[in-house]
Formats: sequence, structure tokens, C-alpha cells
Amino acid sequence: MAESIDKLEDLAEVYATALFELAQKAGLVEQVRGELEELVRLEKSEPDFAAFLSSSAVDDDRRAASLDKMFRDRLSDLVLNTLQVMNQHGRCGLLSVLCRQYVLRQEEAANQIEALAVSAVELDESQRKAVEALAARLTDKEPLVEFAVDPSVLGGLVLQIGDWRYDNSLRTRLKVAHGQLRERGDRGLEVGVAS
Repeated sequence: MAESIDKLEDLAEVYATALFELAQKAGLVEQVRGELEELVRLEKSEPDFAAFLSSSAVDDDRRAASLDKMFRDRLSDLVLNTLQVMNQHGRCGLLSVLCRQYVLRQEEAANQIEALAVSAVELDESQRKAVEALAARLTDKEPLVEFAVDPSVLGGLVLQIGDWRYDNSLRTRLKVAHGQLRERGDRGLEVGVAS
């Protein structure tokens, strides 16, 4: 039976937290992140490597030997040992989730938070600074804002910070207005029928 996405994220979070703590102690936080990101790029660009990591057809002992042969002296011991532990537990397929969780631990330690700002048109520098300032005020953290353009927003801004979503887009305001008009129309029909 396949494990749920939440459970896989929880498992990857355990590995990422342990790896981050070890990397902090060794002063290798950035290096470890770089190695993880490079492994994820390799996994995405090489389907055979991705299959090798996640296939149940590959014996764990053979995969362990292959990982050691491929990455000894190319990766830090911290990353290679983490891969080996994950392999022992049949979790090598969690590499990209591990990387994501590691990055989140790093950002948390630096009092940073990711945010996504979506607008209908490209924002100029002063507008970007205003969005960053708003995100900083809302979170009391240094926001790492990614800006995106989506014409379907029509106007305004959608700002996503973690689980929190501020939607001041014209598209949403029009939907709300449409719903309110419809509700008023329905109430008007009910009053007319009752008379």
C-alpha cells in the first residue's frame, strides 16, 4: 500500500532535521544544501538515476555499494551517510522531499520565510519592495519573495506566505461581488414568491 504524501513528508522531515543539525555543527550548511540540490537536479534530469533510487527491484545492499562507488569523495560524508541510512530504510526515493525539508530548516534557522506574490502584470522595483515590506511586517521574518505574473489575476495581488493567503486580486473581488449579487437576487425572488 502506498504511503500518503503527508507521511512521506514527515519521514523526510526527520531525516532533514537530523542532517541540518549535523551540518550546522560541522559548519557545512551551505555545502550540504548545494549537494542535495545537485542530487535532485541529477534525479530530475536522469530517469535511470531516479529509478535506481526508488526501485524496489534494486537490492538495498547493491544500492548501498553503488551509492558509495558513485559518490564517495564527491559528496560530504554527511550527505552520503544520510543517503545510506535512507537506503537501509527503503527511503532513497524521498531525495527531493528531503532537500525541500532541509531548505525549510535552513530558512527557519535564518529567520526567513518563503512567500509567493502573484500579480497580473510585472511589478516594478518599488512595488516589489512594498510587497516585501508587507510580508516582513506580517511575519516578523525576512521574506524570500518569489514574484510571478498570472494575467488571470486581472489586477491586484495574491500573496501566499506558508499556509496564509492574502487575495486582493480583481478576479477574487469580482467573484465575491457576483456571489453577493446572486444571493441578493435569490433573496429577492424568495420575497416575491412569499408575497
